[in-house]
Amino acid sequence: MKSIFITLCLVLFIMSCDEKPQTISHDDSITTEIKKDSSKIEIADLPILIDSTDYLIHPVGNITDYNSRSSSYKKGRDYTSYSVSRYNNFSISGDFSSLKFQHINSEQLTTLTDDIIEITSVHFLEDIRQQTGLQYLVYTIRDADTNKDAKLDSNDVETLYISHVDGTNLKKLTPNLAQIVDWEVIPKLKRLYFKSISDTNKNGEFYKNDKVNYHYVNLENEDLSIINYNPL
Repeated sequence: MKSIFITLCLVLFIMSCDEKPQTISHDDSITTEIKKDSSKIEIADLPILIDSTDYLIHPVGNITDYNSRSSSYKKGRDYTSYSVSRYNNFSISGDFSSLKFQHINSEQLTTLTDDIIEITSVHFLEDIRQQTGLQYLVYTIRDADTNKDAKLDSNDVETLYISHVDGTNLKKLTPNLAQIVDWEVIPKLKRLYFKSISDTNKNGEFYKNDKVNYHYVNLENEDLSIINYNPL
């Protein structure tokens, strides 16, 4: 009996060795249709008013366990699953599918974009506002199904975007399919620097041999032209 068990283990081991890992390319020539999850319910958080601005920001996202929590309302129950974002110190974080903007003197709501995206963070550039009066929002966004599984999630590439505080003039900063690595504002220069990595060989993974991109934008330039630089 023991020998049969050992033989079975060996067979399973050999079979597992023969299975090749499935790697899906970050290749924009391959297209997939992102499917909406019908089990999720759209919900909006209460509006956020960032200090020194005139626009309410409404984060909109999805929840999955609505039915299990709506059956009863008990004191002390944890309702964190009904929130899709968190706000702290000029930054909004979470996983939400859209933002809607509303001027404080209006009831009209405008949507950041009609594209299917997943927003993971939003940062208001307060230092730039203090120095120049310009009001910008910087976003990290998943905007493409880079692993070709017909959905947007943490397995897809995150990119960097910028817009005015009312959500207008939304502009992508990172190269297509490049993963944002880091970004930083240098207030004295009025510049936003950012670093990203491109999957050069399009094998679905980021390695040391892939291309690292270095860029900045001058926040005082109206067109926010993206400047390539090489610090190496």
